[in-house]
Amino acid sequence: MSRTILFNANAITMNGAEPRADLVCVEEDRILFVGGKDKLSMLKGSNDTVIDCAGMTLLPGFIDAHCHIFAYAENLVSLNFSPDARTLSISDMQRTISSDCKNKPPGTWIRGKGYNEFCLAEKRHPSRWDLDAAASSHPVKLTHRSGHAHVLNSLALKEAGITAETGDPPGGLIERDLATGEPTGLLFGMGQYLANRVPPLESSELERGVKIASDTLLSHGITSIQDASFANDWSRRLRLESWKEREILKPRVSMMMGLKEFSESGLRSSIPRPGGVKIIADQITGTLHPSQEELNAYVDAIHKAGLQAAIHAVEEPVIEAACIAIEHALNRNPKQDHRHRIEHCSVCPPDLLKRLTGIGVFVVTQPAFIYYSGDRYLDTVPGEKLEHLYAIGSMRDSNLRIGFSSDFPIADPNPLVGIQAAVTRKSQSGVQVSPQQRISVAEALYMYTMGAACANFEEEVKGSLAPGKYADIVALSEDPFAVMPECIKDIRVQWTMIGGRIFHV
Repeated sequence: MSRTILFNANAITMNGAEPRADLVCVEEDRILFVGGKDKLSMLKGSNDTVIDCAGMTLLPGFIDAHCHIFAYAENLVSLNFSPDARTLSISDMQRTISSDCKNKPPGTWIRGKGYNEFCLAEKRHPSRWDLDAAASSHPVKLTHRSGHAHVLNSLALKEAGITAETGDPPGGLIERDLATGEPTGLLFGMGQYLANRVPPLESSELERGVKIASDTLLSHGITSIQDASFANDWSRRLRLESWKEREILKPRVSMMMGLKEFSESGLRSSIPRPGGVKIIADQITGTLHPSQEELNAYVDAIHKAGLQAAIHAVEEPVIEAACIAIEHALNRNPKQDHRHRIEHCSVCPPDLLKRLTGIGVFVVTQPAFIYYSGDRYLDTVPGEKLEHLYAIGSMRDSNLRIGFSSDFPIADPNPLVGIQAAVTRKSQSGVQVSPQQRISVAEALYMYTMGAACANFEEEVKGSLAPGKYADIVALSEDPFAVMPECIKDIRVQWTMIGGRIFHV
């Protein structure tokens, strides 16, 4: 049986028993040995592949513990209105939309992604009338960078059946003109509502986006992702399996269940173990949605089924409601290592962190938001909340278990950006955001490897370079411990290995 031997390496293993090594031996899709290069002659066989890493840094493959592969693929084949694309005003958006309309027959949907009103000259969301000026014969749907707000032009509103008489759906909000009551085109918390009314992207286009997404993830050293989409269902799961079988999507994928899929799962003869069951809890309409009673019931049912609840909770009152629901389930059916999850946990003071720790909650959060949105946070988040914003240092001090993610496409998938942000707490402009919440390089790397693996009960096969684990490895141009913290994001990925197979990037 042939092996691949990586020697003369700077391997940061994330394994406490052997933190550093200079040789990693891979047999088929697993790690066979990690240790010193003096073992090379003992391990090497005549048919083995031996790779001199010339001092390159090896790490366990990065794991993104909360992302959205379908939305990311769609973003990659939609109009890009992110600040990185130099979208500086609503006029810029109008010109891009108008140009795209010229290439598509009337009636074809125009999709745009990633706009950020904070970065636009007008400092506001576009309206239906702004979009009408650019496209009167094409329905247009723009998605905010958060994924939780959309803007439709008049034709798109008509096709989606949204008029002045349409009531706000549960958990959603239709912004209206104060004088006329007409929808302005801006919709909050209505992603699923629109998914049921707006035609999906053509399969060939979505698949093209997935191929681009796969290559991008490999280029960032990401070997595993956990898809956290509320809309996940059986058809999505089958499509994902098809992409994996045809190697269109190369990183390993764990897919959460949506609530609807979970409620119907008894109808399936066999469902693979999902990465949790996703619940969205929010206060978009000013009140908790779902209600505390409903949230308790959802979490209780998931807990009884032996699965993880993964609760989207951003604001402090919503995080507390999630905590109450988990406590309710544990009181009815105690279990030690449930690993129910809070996704985001954006504003969380010490007393609530202590409460979450006490019931064994796992937090999956997004340090890269500090880098990409830090300037906006400083402008808009009140001081008393700012000190508890993405309070990763306080989470660590509370012994709360943490996994990192990017929430792509909300932020760029690059884990090194998130690691840098967690270490420096600096925004893109270099301004610090709650610097007392900084953590060390070692802690940040752990949370993007072992921490993320533990969030999905996968620590036995992922998250560190150790014998018996998957041979999922990333090779970096530099050691994150050896560069200035502000330069971590500039480290290059040389290649990514998944299951013993190297993908050069």
